[in-house]
Amino acid sequence: MEAYKSTCEHCGQTYTWVGYKTGLGKTPEQLEKMRTDQTVCRYCGQSGLVTVLDEESELGQVSKAQNDLIVGVIAEMIGGPSKT
Repeated sequence: MEAYKSTCEHCGQTYTWVGYKTGLGKTPEQLEKMRTDQTVCRYCGQSGLVTVLDEESELGQVSKAQNDLIVGVIAEMIGGPSKT
């Protein structure tokens, strides 16, 4: 899961939410919901939603820390630079 921040170009609402990181292994229904969540405002129902990764809210910071940890572990597994 990933933390997102969406801002509506029409009504100006900004909100954070949690969604899938990727569409891998998702059903067609789940993929359609992903596209809708990322493009349609939950407040006014208009398309034109601008969605980015949320790295500002507490949830976004936790999500970023988890992603950074995973990337670090993978880098070490494939022979990346050691942090020691």
